[in-house]
Amino acid sequence: MMKSSLFSPHPWSIWRYAWKNRNNRLAFTSFFGVFFLVATGIPYGITNRISDFFDWTLFDPSLAIDDSIAYIPLLNLAYFSFYAYYVLIPFFASIEGQRKAAIIFSQRMFVATIPVFFIFLFAPVEVSIRAEVTGNDVLTSMLSLIHIVDQPYNAWPSLHVGHSLCVVLCVPLIYNVHRVAYVMLWFAWMLLTLSTMTTQQHYLFDVLTGILFALIAHYCFIKPAVEQCNANEFDEAFERLQANKPETSSG
Repeated sequence: MMKSSLFSPHPWSIWRYAWKNRNNRLAFTSFFGVFFLVATGIPYGITNRISDFFDWTLFDPSLAIDDSIAYIPLLNLAYFSFYAYYVLIPFFASIEGQRKAAIIFSQRMFVATIPVFFIFLFAPVEVSIRAEVTGNDVLTSMLSLIHIVDQPYNAWPSLHVGHSLCVVLCVPLIYNVHRVAYVMLWFAWMLLTLSTMTTQQHYLFDVLTGILFALIAHYCFIKPAVEQCNANEFDEAFERLQANKPETSSG
C-alpha cells in the first residue's frame, strides 16, 4: 500500500491496475471481486477455522424467534445474491468520479471490517440451528456446499447483512439513482437480510449487530471519505496512480 496509513482515505497503490483499466468494465469490476475475495475471504476463512478448531462459544445469543423461523429454500437465492453486492458499485461506474468513489468505498469498507475479524476470533458464537436445513432440491444442495467450507461460527455481526447494507447506503452518494430502482435495491436487501435467518445461517442477534456495524461504518468511516472523493480531494492521488508515482502524503 502507499506510504499513507491503512486508515488514510487516499487510494492505495494496490488499485493501480484497476485505475489504469477503469475504462474496461470487466477488468475494472473483476479487480474488486478479487480484492474482496482476498481481503475479506482469507481472514474470514482463517478465523472461521480457528473457531471451529477450538470449538468454543463465548455466549449464546439465540432467542425463541430463531427457532420459530422456518427454512425456506427459495430464499437461498437472496442469500446467494450477497456476493454480487461487492461488485455492484464498480460495475455501474461509468464516469471518472464514480470509479474513484467505488475504489474509496471499497477500501474503507474493508478497513471498517478489520475489527469484526477480531470479534469472530475472540467472541465466537456457534449457530446451532443448521440441522433444520434439509432437502434434495438444487437450492438446498447449493447451501449444503457452503456449509462444507463455512463452519457455523463467524456469526456476529453478520457480514451478509452489514456489507450489503453498506453498499445500499452508499449507492445514492455515488449515483443519481432513480427512486424506483433504489426502492427495489432496498427490497432486495431486506430479502437478503431475511434469508440469513431462513437459511439457518444467523440468529436475529447477528442480523441486528450486522445492521449496527453497517450504520457505524457508513456514517463514521465510509460516507465522509466518499464525500471527500466526490469533492475532488483525492484527484492528485489518483493522478499518481496513473503515473506510477509513489504517494508522498502522510494522509
